Amino acid sequence: MLLDATPPATMTELDAGAHCPEVPTQSAFVALKGREEPAINELVKVYRNLNNGLYSVQATAGPNKGRVLGYAASIGISDVELKVGEKARQTVLKKGVRHVHAYCCGRYLGSAEKPPKMVIDAAIKVTYQPFVSPRFFLRDQPGSKVATMAKAWAFGADLWCERLSEIGYD
Repeated sequence: MLLDATPPATMTELDAGAHCPEVPTQSAFVALKGREEPAINELVKVYRNLNNGLYSVQATAGPNKGRVLGYAASIGISDVELKVGEKARQTVLKKGVRHVHAYCCGRYLGSAEKPPKMVIDAAIKVTYQPFVSPRFFLRDQPGSKVATMAKAWAFGADLWCERLSEIGYD
């Protein structure tokens, strides 16, 4: 398991640009109901919102545990674990109606309108399509089974990363 129990750093403890130079300094996070953007390095759950096309960021601890904190077009996360609810996936397959049942858990790095240029240039994309595979997979290799990523940017229909070496397979 990639995640550990170390306490999350706050923005004052860990400047986003200092620990991860490709993280934009301007946040694109849209807070929901007055909730605050997660702290850098805070554990979160991220999934694609099927209603607005943005990525939802859900708290995994604290007073807002289980609640959506807000949205952004692109979310940076590290120590990523990819999860698919198989029972819910079977319902999607049976009924042909989409609903959220796949997500990634990891440490929040920040938000932006799009991933950093170096990530876009590398164009290594991991995706999930319930009618194609029961797992996340490399977009250009549907038979691959991706389980973890060292660092990723959720953007569009994919998780983008800079290096294949950052991907863990089942």
